[in-house]
Amino acid sequence: MPDHSHHYIDRNWQRRASCRGTDTEVFFSPDGERGRVRAQREQAAKIICQDCPVLTECRAHALTAESHGIWGGMSETERARHTRRTRHAAARPRERVPAPDS
Repeated sequence: MPDHSHHYIDRNWQRRASCRGTDTEVFFSPDGERGRVRAQREQAAKIICQDCPVLTECRAHALTAESHGIWGGMSETERARHTRRTRHAAARPRERVPAPDS
């Protein structure tokens, strides 16, 4: 396993998040929540996220470390879909472009 201990990870971004101090129930689904109620709660969370000064940092964190809740303006389903698309795109062979004639 590679040693990444020399990489600095800025965890202070969470202190600057727009959601700081907001009830976590806005971002995490209670058991059995479905349909319109869930969609409304998720939309309320995403509104908080949309103008957040650390949206990029939060989303990057979420895509690698969070499996539940709204993080970085994305739901669990949206993060899973993004990860699948990214992996699928990385697995596709790249089209070779011939070098121009000299």
